[in-house]
Amino acid sequence: MINVEHKKYLEFPSEFLYDVMRDVNSYSKFIPGCNFSKIISGSNEKFIAKLNLKYLLMSGEFISEVSCDKKKLTIISRGIDGPFHSLMNKWQFKKKGDGSIVKLNITIDLENKIFEKILKKNIDKILLQIIHSFEKRIDLIY
Repeated sequence: MINVEHKKYLEFPSEFLYDVMRDVNSYSKFIPGCNFSKIISGSNEKFIAKLNLKYLLMSGEFISEVSCDKKKLTIISRGIDGPFHSLMNKWQFKKKGDGSIVKLNITIDLENKIFEKILKKNIDKILLQIIHSFEKRIDLIY
């Protein structure tokens, strides 16, 4: 099982960051290795999303149930179908000064333990790439 937490200060309003992160339909435009991203059903507060991701030799389609709370500025994604026993991502956005603290927690238990070892060894690098891609996206649209 992989359990990782990452925090970062960004000089953008929390509400704006929240909106960028919940825009799953745009992920394939800027996240490295994301070939497909789409909200397939639901509402603004709770929806089902499908992603197709590839990293090195690992690739797979993931379907997640995503719960968004605009008041608490949190987004929680729970995997419901894919190459895992369990998958949970939690984004939190807290105002700090003129910007925000963004906190990301990921817990994943892959079915394939060899891929899990590879992922665990590279998770910090992968997260930094994903966070950097979100920062570039934010700079582009803000």
